[in-house]
Amino acid sequence: MTAAFLAATLVEPLAPGHYRSRYEAAWYQGRGAYGGVVAGQVMRALEHHLNDAKRPVRSLTVHFCSPAVEGVADVHTRLERAGKLVTHATARVENGGGVVAVATATFGAARGGAPGYLDFAMPEVPAPETLEPVPEDVPMPDFCRFFEYRYCVGSPPYSGAAVAEVGGWLRPRDPTVLDAPLCVGLMDAYPPSVLSQVDGFRAAATVDFTVQFFQTFPLTHLAPDTQYLRTGRSRQAAEGYTEESQLLWARDGTLLAQCRQLVAVLG
Repeated sequence: MTAAFLAATLVEPLAPGHYRSRYEAAWYQGRGAYGGVVAGQVMRALEHHLNDAKRPVRSLTVHFCSPAVEGVADVHTRLERAGKLVTHATARVENGGGVVAVATATFGAARGGAPGYLDFAMPEVPAPETLEPVPEDVPMPDFCRFFEYRYCVGSPPYSGAAVAEVGGWLRPRDPTVLDAPLCVGLMDAYPPSVLSQVDGFRAAATVDFTVQFFQTFPLTHLAPDTQYLRTGRSRQAAEGYTEESQLLWARDGTLLAQCRQLVAVLG
């Protein structure tokens, strides 16, 4: 049986640079599929088009233009330039007669002799097995039923907290190997941090995000049921928009990826 997130992000090659995908209402957040599914399909199509394991994805930026409504979608990909070590690619997603998303990605081979360092530190949080997962009957967006959440960073949505910070342990309910599309999906699975400062329900939607990948995916050495720590913090909000910085960690403290989001806070 195909894991749920993998099934939701599968793309069918129709012609060079043209893929067919589908959005299901089960993955909705508000009026359309949540951004992790949209971006996951884009990532999968771009990786298939490039077809070069020696050039893993290093960065993906997606601009979300309109809701991804239930039904078929067309993903158009283009390799803009392939240099000695780096390939730049673009993608455009159309669904329901309109543009759902446009994206750019950078794929790059490893460079010998480059410096290596890590100035991030994984926060000290309780181990996931010591925390109760969020019950399935708690009101959450539809797509959340496919993930298991264990909040332990910041404050929950709509709690009127002083600091805009949200996060915790996370994994798909179906054991799934962590590849680049799933990495993107996990980054977008928690609610925006700005909602922790809101006292009472407010909707929010991602306008765009950029994910930078710090490992070569898929990570087949990690168990498919591994828990990942996703942190999120927003430090600025004005005129109905807020920025957010997110990090995704493996349990052993390995930094997997970071994400910067622009979020619209809706009325």
